[in-house]
Amino acid sequence: MVEKHIKSLLYDHDCVIIPEFGGLITRYVSAKINPVKHAFAPPSKKIAFNEKLVLNDGLLISTIAYHNNISLEEAQQLVASFVHQAKTHLQTDKRYDLSGIGVFRYSQEHKIEFEYVEGDNLLEASFGLPELVARPVRVEEPAVLRALIKERQQEHQLQRQPLRKRLKRAYNVAAGLALAGLTGTALYFLSLQADYNISSLNPVSLFNSSYAAGTDAAANRYAADFVPFTQDEKHSTYISILPGAATVAADEDIENEASPAGTVTDASESSALDESAYNAVNQQVNSSEEVSDEVVKPKEEVLTINAKTGRSYIIIGGYSTSGNAEVRREAVRKEGYDSKMLLPGQNAKLYRVSIADFATPDEAKAALKSYRKSFGETIWVLNY
Repeated sequence: MVEKHIKSLLYDHDCVIIPEFGGLITRYVSAKINPVKHAFAPPSKKIAFNEKLVLNDGLLISTIAYHNNISLEEAQQLVASFVHQAKTHLQTDKRYDLSGIGVFRYSQEHKIEFEYVEGDNLLEASFGLPELVARPVRVEEPAVLRALIKERQQEHQLQRQPLRKRLKRAYNVAAGLALAGLTGTALYFLSLQADYNISSLNPVSLFNSSYAAGTDAAANRYAADFVPFTQDEKHSTYISILPGAATVAADEDIENEASPAGTVTDASESSALDESAYNAVNQQVNSSEEVSDEVVKPKEEVLTINAKTGRSYIIIGGYSTSGNAEVRREAVRKEGYDSKMLLPGQNAKLYRVSIADFATPDEAKAALKSYRKSFGETIWVLNY
């Protein structure tokens, strides 16, 4: 109610005093031109505030009493309650909005500051005058005139081109036409010959023929002077590489001595020797794999606690998402601390990050003071 009467009084008076609070003073502002928006603003009033004008001149109280048909004492009580409410808002919220007029705030020196908010034009002489926007007028030429100007510009550009450039363009066009004519003539005369197949000119068929010739040549991949390894050379190579093949070779020699002279060892015997050497290689490889499997992998460090452990953790923060908790945990671990992330339990919703953990709560509480120097007073102990 009081705010409405204050705004109505500002239309007719240059100063409205709010007892025990301050005075609102209006000043005339002439018309303005905004060169950026191309807008014209009519004359108006701007409001300022002076907190030293606290004496009651009776204007506000008498206006409220007259319009509401109440006594002056009741009107004065309404104004006093309005002032008390405004000061309470300034103490708690550090600001108070006077609707349609402005905003009150406390400065660093605990003085009331006022910020005028432009709203309704309070100058009666400018009542009903809106802000006018005047866009710049662009002179547009007729469509016929624009077409003539464009044609003349193209003619001037053609005339400005040097004679050498125009001759070069004509030469390129003539050369292209001559080449196309010669190609067409050659194809026509070739088609007149009965014993000539024009399809032989197809580049795809030429490529296929060259590819077939290359594959035939690649089938014989051995050179003319290639000599394969003999059976004795294979045996000696196996013996030098694998110790286990020596016994197989010795047995094979005994069998060869027992056989009649002049006989040739069949292919099954040579393949048995090759198979025995291959099995010896596989045994060595399998033994190396078994040794590698027996190597005990190092135990990975536990960074996430998902069940109760019975230990006491010093918590430095709680996060609503696991991603934020992991980022905080990794940042603390880079600083050299044994940080872990505790998953939320049944009645919890936060992912908690610890800085250290101890076997008993007393040990954790004793170490709490040393960690507060680096992480503040908000850290606490959780028995999990």
